[in-house]
Amino acid sequence: MTTVRDIDKTLTEISPKELSESWDNDGVMICSRPDKSVGKILVALDATSDVIDYAGKNKFDLIVTHHPFIFKKLSRITGFEYKNLETLIKNDVSVLSYHTRLDSAAGGVNDVLAQTLGLSDIHGFGGDRGDFGRIGILSEEMSGKEFALYLKEKLGCDVRCAFNDGKMIKTVAVLGGSGKDFVYEAMMTGADAYVTSEIPHNLFIDAKVRDFALYDCGHYYTENPVCEKIKTLLEEKFSDIEVEIFDTKSPYVTY
Repeated sequence: MTTVRDIDKTLTEISPKELSESWDNDGVMICSRPDKSVGKILVALDATSDVIDYAGKNKFDLIVTHHPFIFKKLSRITGFEYKNLETLIKNDVSVLSYHTRLDSAAGGVNDVLAQTLGLSDIHGFGGDRGDFGRIGILSEEMSGKEFALYLKEKLGCDVRCAFNDGKMIKTVAVLGGSGKDFVYEAMMTGADAYVTSEIPHNLFIDAKVRDFALYDCGHYYTENPVCEKIKTLLEEKFSDIEVEIFDTKSPYVTY
């Protein structure tokens, strides 16, 4: 019998708690009984209302997410928060979330992103331990525009970018999700470009002044590929458990 505790132990071995950034809240989010038997796991980027409803209706025992189900301290429980908690408790569904520790972990969010982009000679940069994001080398040099189109193809996203005419891209820093706080660290690594999301206007300006290329590919698109990796890891470790991915899609669309 595989339990919630067993799943948490396995995912913690892959992404140890000490890899979490100091400001983060991840790990066990909600669990009535750590020794509860698990037969079905739902993997998703976020524990949205749709994910929680689907898990309850389809008798999943556990939801595993990247983004924390509970991130900040709760001062009140009303509206969607109440409904989501009610659904989870009523259906006895546990939630485990592995956030920044999964960003830093070997084989986690940023390794998957780097591999999706075909980077080689991959190593870490940034964060509390210098391994939050990743840096790697493209198989061939590309112009700033060619690299933007390459990202669009590989990640299936629209790309906001800034680069100077004649800029060539070979060494690339990546950080899935909101990586705006690491733009200057990425610049200092000697990379030609940085791929992340949620970059503000002023950083695009600074990047062009410094002849550094910035590519904003969206939070969802830079992190969601890790869901398939989690599914594969769980299926390999626990062959008796059914694992399914709920694709939450990007919360916004572009035209």
